[in-house]
Amino acid sequence: MEELEEVWERLKLNEEENVPISINVGEEFLSKAKRSLVGKIIVDRTIGKEVVRRTMEKIWSVGKPLVFHEFRANCFIIMFINSADRNRVLRGKPWLFDNHLFVLKLFDGFTQPNKINFEEEEFWIQLHNLPLACMSKSVGELIGRSVGEVVDVDVMEDGLGWGRFMRVRVVCDLRKAVARGRTVNLLGRNMWVPLTYEKLPRICFKCGRILHSEEGCLAVSGEEGGQFRPWLRAGLSKNFKSVGWWKKGTESDDSGY
Repeated sequence: MEELEEVWERLKLNEEENVPISINVGEEFLSKAKRSLVGKIIVDRTIGKEVVRRTMEKIWSVGKPLVFHEFRANCFIIMFINSADRNRVLRGKPWLFDNHLFVLKLFDGFTQPNKINFEEEEFWIQLHNLPLACMSKSVGELIGRSVGEVVDVDVMEDGLGWGRFMRVRVVCDLRKAVARGRTVNLLGRNMWVPLTYEKLPRICFKCGRILHSEEGCLAVSGEEGGQFRPWLRAGLSKNFKSVGWWKKGTESDDSGY
C-alpha cells in the first residue's frame, strides 16, 4: 500500500483530474467523531481487529462494547458509546497492547489516512536524582522541553515536586532514541539526571527507538551494547491531583499492561 501511495504522489494530473469536488460533512458524522479516537499499534506484524477490540474493552473497562473499524494495517477508528469514556481513555495515555505501543489521537475525519501522525505519543517521564532545589515546575519544564513538548508537570500548588523523583508529561518523537537522561549544571557542577518512562512499551535495545524507519534499525553493527535496557521502564506511580497544600492520589488500574 505504501508503495502505491508513493506512485500516486508522483502522478501528473490532467485538467479534468485536477478540478476540485466540493464536499460537505453531515451532522451525523460530527456526532460520532466527538466520541471516537483513531489509533495505531506499533508492531511489525498484523493484528486482527476483533482481538484488539476484545482486549482493549477489558483494559479500558468500558461499560458498553466498542466499535472498531480498521482503515490501514493495525490502524483503527474506535467509537465509544459516549464522549466521557473517550476522554477518560485519552487522559490515560499511553496505552499498550501486548506491550506494544497503541498510539491514540483525537479523530476529526478531515485528514487523509496516510497523513495522520502516529509518530508521537505522550509519556509520563520520571526525573531521578535531582537536587531538591531543582524539583520545581520551572526546572521540570526546562528539562522536559529538551525531550519534547511539555504537556504537564506533576507538582503541588506551590510549584514544588519534592519526592523520590519528579514527573513530567512530554510528547515524545517515537522515531528518536528514548532519552536516557540529561546533564544539568547547578552552581558550576555537572550532574547526570537519569530518566525513566511510565508504561514504556517494547523498544529496540540496539538503537533505543520505539518506531523504526523504513530502513529498519539504524544501530551500527558492532557498537557497544547495553546502552538501552529495561531500567528505562519506570514502575507505575500514583496519579496525583493537587488538593490545597497536599496531594491525594489513588493507584491507577488502567495501566494497559
